[in-house]
Amino acid sequence: MKTHQPQKPRGRLPLHAAALALAPLVFAQPAPNPARDEAVKLDVFTVRENPARAYGSSNLASATRLNTPAENVPQTISVLNEVLLKDISAFSYDQAVRYTPGVTQRQNVRDGSVIRGFIVSNRYRNGFLVPGFETDLINVDRIEIIKGPSASIAGSSESGGYVNIITKRPQAKESAVVAATVGSRGYLRGTIDATGPVAGTGLAYRLNAVHLTADSFRDNEKLRKTALYPSLLWRISRNTQLSVDLEYYDGLTPGGFSTPYIAPVNTVSQTSAVSVPQAVVVPPGVTPRFRLGQWAPMSLNTSGEAGMGFSTDLYSIFTTLTHQFNDVFTARQAVSYFDSSSNHYRSVVANFFAYNANGEIIYERNATRNTSSNQILRAQGDLVGTRKWLGGNLGATVLVGYDLGRSDGAGTTTTGQMEPINISSPVYGVPLRTPMVKTVDNVSKGGNFGYFANAQVTAFNERVVVTGGLRRDQGKAAWTRNNFTGAYTNVPTTPRVESPMYGLTVKPLPWLSAYAVYSEAGAASRLVATFPNIPLTDPRQILRTVTPLTTNDEFGLKASLLDGAFGINLAHYKIVQVDNVRNNTSNDIVNVPGGSQNIIESGNIAKGWEVEFSGSLRRDLALVGGYAYTETQAPGFRSDGRSPREIRGIPRHKLQAFAKYDFTGAPANGFSVRAGMVYQTSVWGIAENTYRIAGGTRWDAGLNYRRKNWDFALTCENLTNVIFVQAAIAPGSNTVDAPRTAYFSATVKY
Repeated sequence: MKTHQPQKPRGRLPLHAAALALAPLVFAQPAPNPARDEAVKLDVFTVRENPARAYGSSNLASATRLNTPAENVPQTISVLNEVLLKDISAFSYDQAVRYTPGVTQRQNVRDGSVIRGFIVSNRYRNGFLVPGFETDLINVDRIEIIKGPSASIAGSSESGGYVNIITKRPQAKESAVVAATVGSRGYLRGTIDATGPVAGTGLAYRLNAVHLTADSFRDNEKLRKTALYPSLLWRISRNTQLSVDLEYYDGLTPGGFSTPYIAPVNTVSQTSAVSVPQAVVVPPGVTPRFRLGQWAPMSLNTSGEAGMGFSTDLYSIFTTLTHQFNDVFTARQAVSYFDSSSNHYRSVVANFFAYNANGEIIYERNATRNTSSNQILRAQGDLVGTRKWLGGNLGATVLVGYDLGRSDGAGTTTTGQMEPINISSPVYGVPLRTPMVKTVDNVSKGGNFGYFANAQVTAFNERVVVTGGLRRDQGKAAWTRNNFTGAYTNVPTTPRVESPMYGLTVKPLPWLSAYAVYSEAGAASRLVATFPNIPLTDPRQILRTVTPLTTNDEFGLKASLLDGAFGINLAHYKIVQVDNVRNNTSNDIVNVPGGSQNIIESGNIAKGWEVEFSGSLRRDLALVGGYAYTETQAPGFRSDGRSPREIRGIPRHKLQAFAKYDFTGAPANGFSVRAGMVYQTSVWGIAENTYRIAGGTRWDAGLNYRRKNWDFALTCENLTNVIFVQAAIAPGSNTVDAPRTAYFSATVKY
């Protein structure tokens, strides 16, 4: 470790960096081509929906950063468009992905996912990596999810995939939509979506706003959101447009580890990555009030103390300048700036418990508060060229670009020991056993730089498509200051990381595509501290070098049926993950310096088959869903010492489907009905594979009535009131769907 005294740490990022937005305009602008319609001019980047297709999409933006036909992309990409989000009454990200094969909600990570067995914490918005926070869907036009590593697009991305949230754009036609929703447990949500031209100018505006308050099915848990999303689109000329998107977000979301599972085996970790399973012992003469292998009461809130939750304040701005030089070349330059602060206060229960003399279950727990503030400035630029020859029999599209980021941050961690919690009769508000003590207090500065090239070469009128991509990324020199000691930890510029992707698509029939793809996601080698909450100079500290890498092999078929109104995708994949670092903070860690340890895993594997379908079977019937068969493998062996472990929380079989039937047809007044189901088999409930959690089936239903410009919707989620696990991580750390919940919404369009 090197130390020095740099200039004053932290501060607002220099606003003059926004001048990067004008970089493409150093090129000469040719005269406009009057033969081309203005709506087509900038279509190289903008996805336009097929009006005959209710769900999914026939074109994609995330895979190539361009408006690309879905059948030309050699990857599985799920599209959750605005129509689907409205029909399933999705107000949050976890509701949005409910019927998407291979994707589930990730607990303790706002808007996080588990995709094909691997955690995906990062989110992208309009192609920009954004700080972790829970958004609201009022501003979302569509969500595109690339399954499997996609680092050739996103840089050093995560193993499971890439989630890109595409926001709504201002429209030239004036309209306004106002909606109000009431629901179970005090749910109240009001939204407005207004758009139109600014009279006498080349501007169009859009304003999305939402306010939400609700209680949870767990004790002392609140949900609150207030967000404003104003945006402007300026068509400077037939060849040039500028968009500006602003955001203000203030939210409070649950910050706990959800509902504990009363496992038949306790798990205790000492000072290594190996946890020791111990059979649960019932004291002599004690009659247990809870049997093993079931869930704790759904109302129990292990993070139910005053002030606990995940609060966030966020301000952001996106500016995007797009210019078409001629019929071949188009450029886009974008700049984003985020200023966010968060306060995450929660408690964590142990992965082991004990019976008291009354047969009640007692869990140990501690409290942790993480505060952070971040200022992030990013710039991205794309230049795309496209040409066709030989009457369209041969074509090529090449995109080159860069991605530059800089961040200033500050963070603290405070921990304390809490009194145990009795799951039969929890008492909240009891003073801590030990006071909260600050263990981390840092400020930091860093950044990254990447450049990339993606190309598609088509032949025989796009019957054969060769796709390739390569991105190179490296971290800029960074430093972190420990505010306890004033010492600086300096990190030099990291080695360059290359992330390739190449694929082939062949169309034996106009409506059928066969594809194969290989992709990688890597990161630079780095030292990882085994005990992250103690200094690197502590003699107990252990440093290990990791070089993360994920590879993905996938092949499949895509069918576009009914003139593109309905799509089916069949895929087989294998993802292999090396040098994955996961942090263990549970109370089952004893005698671990700092109360937390990093575990390095190599050899996580997920492979299987997926079938996904979406679209309109008829004008009055829309359908989305699929089936996933997943086999996984994780490092180490189960307790029998022979069988390899599997990745926790991943069912072998999962079936999802949602359908809407309209009795009168889309534009007419009348009724429509909706129904959805999710079925999954049992899952391992912990990394050690010492117990399983039963599978289940959950059902949803809805009824809509449309009258002129009014739309009324009644939705009931989890009709049969089952306990349905979304993500199982450990006994005290699970994501469980809410009990039966009803919503009623009224929407009026002006």
